[in-house]
Amino acid sequence: MISPRYSIDAIGQTLRLVALLVFVIASLSCINRGAEVSEKPIVKVNSNSLSTKDFAEDLAYRLKQFDALSVKDHKILKRIKQQILEDFIVEALTQEWAAERGIFVKSEELEAEINQVRSQYPDDLAFRRALNEQGLTFAAWQEKMKFSLLQKKVLSQITAEIPQPTEAEIKNYYNSHKEEFQYPEKVKLRQVVLDSENNAERIFDEIRRGRSIKELATKFSVAPEADRGGEIGWVERGTLEIFDSAFSMRIGQKSEILKSPYGYHIFEILDKRRPGTEPLSVASERIKHLLAEKAEAKAYTSWLEKQIRSATIFKDDKLVDSLSTETEDE
Repeated sequence: MISPRYSIDAIGQTLRLVALLVFVIASLSCINRGAEVSEKPIVKVNSNSLSTKDFAEDLAYRLKQFDALSVKDHKILKRIKQQILEDFIVEALTQEWAAERGIFVKSEELEAEINQVRSQYPDDLAFRRALNEQGLTFAAWQEKMKFSLLQKKVLSQITAEIPQPTEAEIKNYYNSHKEEFQYPEKVKLRQVVLDSENNAERIFDEIRRGRSIKELATKFSVAPEADRGGEIGWVERGTLEIFDSAFSMRIGQKSEILKSPYGYHIFEILDKRRPGTEPLSVASERIKHLLAEKAEAKAYTSWLEKQIRSATIFKDDKLVDSLSTETEDE
């Protein structure tokens, strides 16, 4: 999903959108024809078609992701229209190919997927509210889920015969992309973060008396890793300016009180790792997955190109171009 973008207008005033209502309208000649135009196919793939009304609704839905200035940008509008057309073509070809081979999504498969997504919300009301915020009805969202599952089944069928990457291919990729497996110097840290200098000084005194940072972080740290005893894991140079001093310290050494925008830190060096290159034995499994994904993507692209070449596709470019937008602030 495209993230919303908030901008400032040309004269420097903030464009505040309490709500953005997007209305998709046809040209005057189309408006006068009313229902006739709304049901007219804007794109047709073999026997499947997308009506102007459905296209306009999808366009309005997608444009809600943008701010008012972007909605009126001709290039953005053109790109979104093209994406809707391409998505429909892919969906129509996928569904047709699947139907010819008896591939379909069972009701229990769809129900399981829906329940899995619903389980991520505290209750059904929160789930429905999330759909509403996206401008989706439950029925529309369910159709999207159903097609997503069908697409996975089709992809599985298309890529079923692809052989797994060989050891030679994995080794060749590793040797040809060594820079991808290089890692910088790192230090492993544990810290306690306090919200005031006075509190930090009291905790620092406790550390000098022999109490562990792990214990003190668990009890007093205001940082999110407090429940892990203050352990923040491996850190690279530049992660946070105050941590850069850790690279010149010894394992087991503790820092002074250091201030950052997040509070007052006292950290301990747990471990250090010199820069180096990840060995093939460690990188092998990751390379295997990467090569398999590339092979699957290549097979899918080849399959899709073949479907497009053999399909009869019609697009009403004039009707597509006639759709424009208007925005209002509530």
